[in-house]
Amino acid sequence: MLIITGFKKVRAFAVDFSKYLEGMKYMTSNWFLNLMKPFWGKQNDELFRGFLKPLFKAYTDEMKKGNNYINYDAPLIMYFYATSYADPADPIVAATYAMIAAESLGLGSVMLGAVHPFIQAGKKAKKFRETHKIKFKSKEGIFIALGYSKVKYKKGVNRTFASETYL
Repeated sequence: MLIITGFKKVRAFAVDFSKYLEGMKYMTSNWFLNLMKPFWGKQNDELFRGFLKPLFKAYTDEMKKGNNYINYDAPLIMYFYATSYADPADPIVAATYAMIAAESLGLGSVMLGAVHPFIQAGKKAKKFRETHKIKFKSKEGIFIALGYSKVKYKKGVNRTFASETYL
């Protein structure tokens, strides 16, 4: 687990991640997406065009304006990850329990899933991990941001499953 505390450190991590993404922006360019579509198929193309391209833009453009959409300048962020020997679900389960514990202490929390996939593969990712003292490449991982929420919710969001099967 990586724990980053304090506004300056949390902001510095976000700024560094934004710069890191700037170096990978070609992955969301139209020429690259058109080139890759036959190789990775419709589903990945839709993921890149409909989610990752706007995400890159929001993260990098807003950081240039001083708005931190990466970790929201939370006073505390925690990164749950594991070695390759662990079950891939372990970091997610641990993060979920941390969120429950935070809630019991009156803290707000949010899972931030977009950072982890980008820091797993390649030489630049390895350098980023080393710079931030992330010890292992991990199949699964998740950041959570914690702090005192400005908003108090009275009711949760009703969600449905895409598919349900009863036996």
